[in-house]
Amino acid sequence: MASKLLERELGSVTFAANQTRTLQLPRNYAYRGLCLKLVADLTRVTTAGTSANGPCDCPPAQLIGNLQVIANGRDVIKNIDFETLHRANQIRFGTRPRISALGWAGGDDAADVVMEIYAYISFEMWRAIHPVDTLFDSAGLATFDLIITFGTGTDTMSPAWQAEAGAVVTVNSATLYVAALEEVGIPAGTAFLINKEYKIRQQVLATSNNFQIDMPVGNAFRAFIIKATSDGLPVQTILNNIKIKSGTEVYKNRIAPFMQMDNRLFNQLEVPENRAAAGTAQDHYLVENLLEGYYLVEFCIDGRLTQALDTTRLSSLEFELDVNAVGTTDLIEILPCELIRPPQVRAA
Repeated sequence: MASKLLERELGSVTFAANQTRTLQLPRNYAYRGLCLKLVADLTRVTTAGTSANGPCDCPPAQLIGNLQVIANGRDVIKNIDFETLHRANQIRFGTRPRISALGWAGGDDAADVVMEIYAYISFEMWRAIHPVDTLFDSAGLATFDLIITFGTGTDTMSPAWQAEAGAVVTVNSATLYVAALEEVGIPAGTAFLINKEYKIRQQVLATSNNFQIDMPVGNAFRAFIIKATSDGLPVQTILNNIKIKSGTEVYKNRIAPFMQMDNRLFNQLEVPENRAAAGTAQDHYLVENLLEGYYLVEFCIDGRLTQALDTTRLSSLEFELDVNAVGTTDLIEILPCELIRPPQVRAA
């Protein structure tokens, strides 16, 4: 493939609470990915002036409730919230993307706190033998858009904080900056797998060892990320065991925390420890953390996409989970990495 990498800034989008904005993407070349940086200035106030409750995970990511990449006005290639995307990047690339939000810790009053957070929408396939197998060629599209759905400033705080009297977060300013990584010179007619991502969400209403979530069939799956949250925060206490099956055929059957240990080792997934809780200066030699509430179910462990779970001949595919109900609102979210193969694409 005779091509070269093009990196360019595409523009910025200004925050508008509970509104949707569209950034039209260039339709020239094949996309490797979109680089996103959110910068925000927030002010937090409670009636009492102090609070025992704190923020959500990865603030100010919650200012962007959803991101969609849509081709030709109808084909949804990506559909994910900024918070989950940020953590998915950490799982896939082995390092957490840039975040600077120390001023937003805790729940006390805080004025003009400037924060930033980064995330990457990847079309190229991470940790693959040939990442370019899933570039997204925009040439010939009628439209290609990044759709941003904004939330509110209060969304950055936990539901417990939001329930307090007089709890208000003001967004003084916030801007999403977008850049692109593209391949120039892709031969005409080159066909790529489509790396499609979206979320499937289901509420846990009761403790169960047979909590089922159905997956679509007809394509192949590189991997799944499972996110377990209780009252808005990722937690370890909901998910006990993960099973993926089709009828009587079982593809995965793992103790959830044990799978997380594998995730850490196989993906070089570094999770900073909480040194504030350390008892002695030597405690950091004794603790290596897991990424709380997140679980990677991987099929292509050596990067060969031919190992993806092919569902073209399956009548069904379901997760069968062992779960606990631990809070007021407990959720299981599954983020599939689905591979859609155009007819002319040969095996990867």
